[in-house]
Amino acid sequence: MPKNNCVIKIIPEKSFIDEKVDIKISGLPKNEKVLIRAVSKDYYCINAGMTEQGRNSIWEAYGIFITDNNGNIDLKNTAPIEGTYKTCNPMGLFYSMRIKRLNKCTPPQKLHEVSENRNYNVLFTVEVNNEVLTSQKHTRVFCDETIKSETIINKNLVARYFTSNKIEKRPAIIVVSGSDGRIEKAQAISEIFAAKGYSALAVCYFGMEGTSPCLNKIPLEIIKNAIDWLSMQDTVDKNRIAIYGRSKGGELVLLAASLFKELNCVIANVPSCYIYEGLKNALPSHQSSWTYQNKELPFLKFSMFLLIKMAIKKLLGQENIMSWMYKNLIKKGNTTTAAIALEKINGPILMLSSASDNIWPSLLHCEIASKRLTEKNFKYNYKHCTYEKSGHMLTLPFQSISSLNKCNNNLEAWAKACIDSWEETIEFLNNWTR
Repeated sequence: MPKNNCVIKIIPEKSFIDEKVDIKISGLPKNEKVLIRAVSKDYYCINAGMTEQGRNSIWEAYGIFITDNNGNIDLKNTAPIEGTYKTCNPMGLFYSMRIKRLNKCTPPQKLHEVSENRNYNVLFTVEVNNEVLTSQKHTRVFCDETIKSETIINKNLVARYFTSNKIEKRPAIIVVSGSDGRIEKAQAISEIFAAKGYSALAVCYFGMEGTSPCLNKIPLEIIKNAIDWLSMQDTVDKNRIAIYGRSKGGELVLLAASLFKELNCVIANVPSCYIYEGLKNALPSHQSSWTYQNKELPFLKFSMFLLIKMAIKKLLGQENIMSWMYKNLIKKGNTTTAAIALEKINGPILMLSSASDNIWPSLLHCEIASKRLTEKNFKYNYKHCTYEKSGHMLTLPFQSISSLNKCNNNLEAWAKACIDSWEETIEFLNNWTR
């Protein structure tokens, strides 16, 4: 069959990160075994480590399909007989990409050297008997040209701002990343929020020039400075400022919102309801993760006994040892002083957790938080959504994950949880603005 009879049709031709696409292939022999491959050389994956990012590594997914009686394949209605994903899903080739070639990179220390990573490209190819019949490039977009950006490097504020090209007051969202503390992942989420009608400020709280080098004694004034900066912008409704963070950033946003009344909506993704000890070079610092007004905030201390026991469990090949350690810290530590005063938050709260979180017990954290809010007669709405098999990386829909271990080897359940939790996030924000 001539090569030019085979056509890939992707609708829409360019799509947003959280948008589904339809992929159809036509012009093939009927009942033929066909390999469809997706490759990206500039993929920004929010679930990858900092050394795996950007235009340095090659990501790939594939599926082997059987054409129908008309020589067509519609990924919406066809499951692969073999491949990097297993279900009937038009987005399977997006969320199942893996690193085929890793070119490690050193993350830049200066904010102006960090790319905005507004989009990336995926090349789809159709192959029969090791011959490429056709190919089609598709672009995935975090935000488009209607969004402008500004880089802010001030004392106690290293951030990047995304908002509409039009001067209009929008609800604003402060976004922080997890335990890397840097700007890149917060920026990716901020770009999407900006594309959805918000003004979004991605804030680095450690790990880059102008901030602390490690996750230790981070001044909460960083968030207060972010609030003050936003309040002065003509593109911000200063009466509607939300904050979003995941993992350690979830701990940060709950804590910051309990102190700063200007924050009137909180989204805490796999968070902690307690303040934990800080880290220096991945080791316990014997100091708090956070300070306010030059004072360390009370924290749960890492136990040397538990750390030794955890090391033994690791040598024995036991799983979920990090989560096990945190649960024991909660049982034995002074949770009264280390607990975040959630009842002081000045607005609605959305908490997202995972029952299979292997980093820390986010489900337990959120259950304790919900109980506290009920007992303290919290006057605003709060919601807790939990996912049974998602693991700790509960992030954006249709993004890949660099290692299946990060989602407990349950790719499909994790991918579904990411879709649902993101939809919950957007719905929660939209309800807040209404």
